[in-house]
Amino acid sequence: MIPVAPQPQPKAPDFDFAHDVHDRGLDAIRQLAGLAPLHAWKGKNIAAQVARIEDVNPSMLRRYAYWKRAMPALHRAYGGYCAYLARYIEPVETPTTDHFIALRNTMDPALAYTWSNYRLAHAFVNSVKSAIPDVLDPFEIDHGWFAIDFGTFKTIPGPGAPPRHREAIVHSIATLKLDGRALAVTRRRAAERYWRAPRGCPPLPFWALETDEPFLASELRRQGRLNPEDI
Repeated sequence: MIPVAPQPQPKAPDFDFAHDVHDRGLDAIRQLAGLAPLHAWKGKNIAAQVARIEDVNPSMLRRYAYWKRAMPALHRAYGGYCAYLARYIEPVETPTTDHFIALRNTMDPALAYTWSNYRLAHAFVNSVKSAIPDVLDPFEIDHGWFAIDFGTFKTIPGPGAPPRHREAIVHSIATLKLDGRALAVTRRRAAERYWRAPRGCPPLPFWALETDEPFLASELRRQGRLNPEDI
């Protein structure tokens, strides 16, 4: 993981998040609780299922997953980089919207449709994170909190990890499987293509690593593992 700067909520003409996701979602919540919507929408009204907004649950919200409409805008806003893996997610690799505060962990259903609660995440990470609490927020970490062990290519606590956050860093690594085999194999393959090109082929240029694997690239530089021409 590397720090991620929060990006502003997209607006028209790029994407009207307020209209297409936030307002539509809040009105869905109101209708689920038996209240009139605040805006006029095409299509059938949503039938009431509970008596209070506080009783609207995640399974109800998932039937009205308007946050999926924002995926192209979320991908653009964050440059396509997974907030947790710190690597580029190709559109065909199933980028997903992670609700940082999971729907199961909040009494405020409006967070389902709130831009600031979204993190761009690879489907692999989103599936393992699920509703597990206490994972560090990429918006709130700093450089050096995480590092790569180039013996195993697994994520480990970094040299800049504050002692007061070390337990949370270790928890986040384990929870998100940042020390797992799948990510280690992916990183090793990228690094070896950079270090040792096939016979007769040029090595993978460092700029390609910086573009696709910024965390890996930054660790190669920090730990002095660059090819001579890139030093």
